[in-house]
Amino acid sequence: MKKLVLMMVGLFLLSSAYAQDKEALKAQKEAEKEAKSTFKKAKVIYETSIPNKEYGRDKTDFEKLAEALPLIESAVQNQYTNQNVETWKVASDIQYEYYQKESAEIKADPDNEQLKKQFLETNMKLINYCQNYDKYLSQDEKVKPEEKAQIHQQNQIKAANAALPLLQAAQNASNSDNQEDLKSGVKYAETFLNIMEKSSLMKDLEKNTLTKNFTREQIDEWLTYAKVFRAQSYLNIPGTPEETIVSVYEALMNTKYKGVAYNSLSNYYRETDKAKQNKYLVAGIEALKDDPEQKDLRANFAFIHMQNLYNGGSYKSEDKEELKKAIQLIKDEFSDEDNAVNAYLMDGQMAFDEKKYAEAKEIYQAAKAKFPDEERCLIMAARSAWMIAQTNGSKKADLEEAIKLFKELEAATPSEPEFWGESLYILYNNTQQTALAAKYKKYYKAK
Repeated sequence: MKKLVLMMVGLFLLSSAYAQDKEALKAQKEAEKEAKSTFKKAKVIYETSIPNKEYGRDKTDFEKLAEALPLIESAVQNQYTNQNVETWKVASDIQYEYYQKESAEIKADPDNEQLKKQFLETNMKLINYCQNYDKYLSQDEKVKPEEKAQIHQQNQIKAANAALPLLQAAQNASNSDNQEDLKSGVKYAETFLNIMEKSSLMKDLEKNTLTKNFTREQIDEWLTYAKVFRAQSYLNIPGTPEETIVSVYEALMNTKYKGVAYNSLSNYYRETDKAKQNKYLVAGIEALKDDPEQKDLRANFAFIHMQNLYNGGSYKSEDKEELKKAIQLIKDEFSDEDNAVNAYLMDGQMAFDEKKYAEAKEIYQAAKAKFPDEERCLIMAARSAWMIAQTNGSKKADLEEAIKLFKELEAATPSEPEFWGESLYILYNNTQQTALAAKYKKYYKAK
């Protein structure tokens, strides 16, 4: 009896599952039928809205065509119709009608911001529809290869023409102070890059035989601009992740805007991470070395890098090689720059701190010869000469050399006796020239 009950239960479960499967299959067929019906309605509305001389329509009836918009939107999202090439063809055709309409309206009313915003949304939809039309068309074996090629090129032109206003909008947004505009700028730039650089639709755009507007050089230039506008927008949006900032600017490092990229990342880390700032400064110095148009920016990188190392204490550390290399770069390549004197002063200071006074004096005197109006060179040359005398047994020749330099300093800075007054008093006394020392006694500060 128990066995019979179990068999009955098993049969009931099987029957119940079969009934459920049957109901699910029925619901699936109904959903598929409904989806296909929705698409057919959209297609009929489209075909009876566009110009047709046979039926006396010389322009698109947009009031009627608007009825197709929610229907085709449903069709491109529905699993039963969104893998059908015909769905995407009708969707792109409908969207192209609105693209043409809004393009004409903007030409008539170029200051209408609301209209321009709507136009950009229309364009992004058109690009998406063209991409999917092209994707499913390539899989359709019923269409002849030559027909596929022609439709492929038509989709390319439609999508590319729809993408270009996005590039202009990305540029405008990147120059805005408004956060929402900047976010929109990122969206427009990313959409442009995704279609023009990453999509299969555009992989052979420069070979399009229906137009000569899309050369490889022109496409690459547009892509570069889009990357610039994207980076600028991201940089000015508070809270943008560090890795995003780095990524979008590193994407520019192989373009003609590589200087902008290194400069922007250098500035980005200026207040927060000197090590990372130095990394991009050094990379920028190397990347721009063969670009004469970027010489001033490269020089700026070199000076900032040197100053960062010096301010960071490199001149006091045991390993001064990086700072010495940075200083030598400026002396070798940028010695004609006004700020180059700082390289000589830092170089001399390191020698002075290491008690290499003769070397320091030589560096300072070379700097003085190159920058005669820079009094710091003479000040340090004189002090180095005095230290040579003090550490070399106060030989008269060394003392006289120090006196000569301090007298030269006095002549150059007569109103600043703190540079030379006390030093000359002591030096004259040390060389038994008491009469001359008396003149400077007033500057002496007894210890």
